[in-house]
Amino acid sequence: MIPLIETGGTSYEIGHDIGRGVGDRIRGAVAAVREELGGTDPAEAAGRIGPYLEATDRAAPWLLDELRGMAAGARVPFETLFVLNASEELLQALSRPGAGCSVAGVGPEGTAAGSTLLAHNEDTTAGWADLTYVVKAEPTGAPAFAAFTYAGLLLHQGVNAAGLGSVGNALYARDARPGVPKLLAYRRVLAETTIEGAIRVATDPARAFGNNHLFATASGDLYDVEVSGGCWDLIPGAFGRPLVHANHFVHPDLRHLDADEDLLNSRLRQARLERVLSGCWGTIDVAGLQGAMGDHANYPKSVCKHHAPESDLDYGTIGSVVVDVGARALWACAGNPCRAAWREVRL
Repeated sequence: MIPLIETGGTSYEIGHDIGRGVGDRIRGAVAAVREELGGTDPAEAAGRIGPYLEATDRAAPWLLDELRGMAAGARVPFETLFVLNASEELLQALSRPGAGCSVAGVGPEGTAAGSTLLAHNEDTTAGWADLTYVVKAEPTGAPAFAAFTYAGLLLHQGVNAAGLGSVGNALYARDARPGVPKLLAYRRVLAETTIEGAIRVATDPARAFGNNHLFATASGDLYDVEVSGGCWDLIPGAFGRPLVHANHFVHPDLRHLDADEDLLNSRLRQARLERVLSGCWGTIDVAGLQGAMGDHANYPKSVCKHHAPESDLDYGTIGSVVVDVGARALWACAGNPCRAAWREVRL
């Protein structure tokens, strides 16, 4: 079962507890990123992250405090850990965008209990499933939260005590630029108390480049926020239908920003999740949403991707999370959601 780290206190203290608790996973991530950077040691890439580090220090210095604590707890250099969190920006700069993920939101009218649900599948290269974990934290001066993440990343996707849920996935826009690494936005969002605050964090002008964020509140509001380096727009949840997103821009004003011309699989995954969830509309519960995230239509390039011998994929689903925003609860698993053991965490 996916590990759980329980912590609290200052940003540094939270980071230190995480680093100490999953230091083996963080050190394993350093080796994995070295391979993805073409053999370059992450520490050597630190010479290229100055603008990203400076932008983060101006926008949210407490994020750096949390990373410093995590680095100390895991016994890895801070610069190396920051490079891990900026690896997508570095890979984008090398014209090597990574694999994508899938997210879904279901408003109260679509669920059996009138709750608001979110889900996310994390897709990346093989081996990362062993580096996943869940954090349950009570930060000083900010809402308590529970979130899925992995490998020392601030890719915290989950729910906080203010009734704000957050998941998201990759977009690769043509207007990338130096700035705050996109993964750090997830952690910043969980410190917010309103959906407006979350949207302002995701669209901070100091951001580096594109990403997709799906937000929900305990009162049933759903918003998808598509973000590029210089542009962003909102897709509100529509009554009577799920809000689903994969790895291509959907808003008509932003579609021209897709850096990858072959996004057919992304479009198929999004359409498939919409179909599955629409087919059980009004009866969806946590188990049903977990099942949807384990769907295998178009296997092996399905919503739930497998690192399988018969597949030519070099990436797959390494973890999944489902959130009940009103209940302030999440369920997370390591590996494929179709067969993994789910851990339940409540605030």
